[in-house]
Amino acid sequence: MRRKRKKDVVTTEPVSLELSEFDVSRQFNFYRQNFNEKDAKRFMLNYATTESQRQIINSQSYLPFSFCWCARLISNGNIIPEELVSRLDHFVENLKKESRPVKVEVTHRVSPEVRAERRKYDAYHFVENQIDELIDSKGKKEISAESAITIYELNKSQASAIAEMLETDHLHDFRELATDEELQEGYSFLTKRQQNLVFKNLKKLKEEFLSVKTVQTPEKKKKRAIRVKPVEELLSKLKFGKTAFEASEIDMKYLIGKRVVYLASESKRTLIRLESKSGIETRSAFLTNIDKAEKIVLYGKNLEKAIRFVVKSKNELMAKKMSKHVAVRRHEPLELKNNEYRSTEKFCVIQGFIDL
Repeated sequence: MRRKRKKDVVTTEPVSLELSEFDVSRQFNFYRQNFNEKDAKRFMLNYATTESQRQIINSQSYLPFSFCWCARLISNGNIIPEELVSRLDHFVENLKKESRPVKVEVTHRVSPEVRAERRKYDAYHFVENQIDELIDSKGKKEISAESAITIYELNKSQASAIAEMLETDHLHDFRELATDEELQEGYSFLTKRQQNLVFKNLKKLKEEFLSVKTVQTPEKKKKRAIRVKPVEELLSKLKFGKTAFEASEIDMKYLIGKRVVYLASESKRTLIRLESKSGIETRSAFLTNIDKAEKIVLYGKNLEKAIRFVVKSKNELMAKKMSKHVAVRRHEPLELKNNEYRSTEKFCVIQGFIDL
């Protein structure tokens, strides 16, 4: 069955309206799709009240788009919540003029720490432009961290900081998308499949930044090397079995990022369900980031029937209906240490789902 799109899509700028905080967040998607960075700076310049403020705004290499869109809404005569107006005014009043150092003075006045910090934010600004292109393409255009790492020569700490900013600014919203109605409305222009494509690419982008390592060689004291671990290397130490009750192991390449994983053991006659709200990851021979683990107790041929049912299930919602088709005795919670589950050859990964 085809998924119906929502009809109320923002197509024009609001003028002389009273907007709630939710309405303002909906308008952000319209501005992001129809205006660029130059337009955002122009909106902020139009909002400024003094010439000194305009000079300071003109000197900025980057302005947060959310403040620029709020400034545009106010300039168009709209009424927005006082809290958003006070944040915008506080931001404009506390802006400091961004000086661009002359090449001759850089080596004397700008410290290495300041240069490294600027390089980090420039790289993040470059990555955000790529993310905008990813969302505009609705997940079709894949992006990678390699270009940002290479152009700005990022070391391990800088790349890790960018990964944290990605988690806070973007990945967190997609993880809360299933339960937050405002976020669902904000991303209503994307289908569920397109949202999953964008989320999967952003998660991969974060992993690439986290995999950067700083290497030192005798020839050069500080030489930065890009080390992006492939998925095959991350999964190489896991020791799961290949089959269980004639059910084959799933393609392990797609194990990372799954939110629900089912394990089965023929020798132990056991079915286990692992759950991770933010996606399963790996460390050494462990599955990490596990929030919940439970043993599904079934007797006799019911265990084999349940495994076949899980393998054929297309999503977690279908797998949860197992008890309607198979006699399930009970669900026993398993104790986890440090949110980790150690892999073993006695168990086989028979199924995994992105949705909870």
